[in-house]
Amino acid sequence: MDTRQTDPTAFKPMKIIAGKDIEVGFQLEPITKKVTLDKMRLYRSQWPRFRNWHNDYTIAQEWGVDQPLVFASQIMEYLGELLIKFFGAGYLGGTLSLAIIRSAWPDDVITVKGTVREKAVEGNVVRLYLDVWCENQHGEKLIVGTASGLVS
Repeated sequence: MDTRQTDPTAFKPMKIIAGKDIEVGFQLEPITKKVTLDKMRLYRSQWPRFRNWHNDYTIAQEWGVDQPLVFASQIMEYLGELLIKFFGAGYLGGTLSLAIIRSAWPDDVITVKGTVREKAVEGNVVRLYLDVWCENQHGEKLIVGTASGLVS
């Protein structure tokens, strides 16, 4: 019996991927990641040489927050993972527009989600338009936006 533990945030393929038959209202399989201070420090490979309010408690407190803030771009990359898993190469012709509305903190559990909002025929391909967002373990939205990708 294999008793090794696996990383629950490791890359896993989606069960259902984008296709012309996907209906408006379809909800993408969510991706969940736990953000740790170690992951925040590794994200930009700058610890300890470059210390800032994203990786150092003292500096964060000097700026008036109790703990380091997660890089928004780190969370956006989780959205990128969702879109690449769903669209595959079709995301290369896609779009992404996001707004940051709330901060994330060390040990937050971030879930990225998406829902197909619209379908449009573009020649011999279909563009799927999505509403996308990231939320924390309390269900509070952190980043919201729209995305699209092509399917053939």
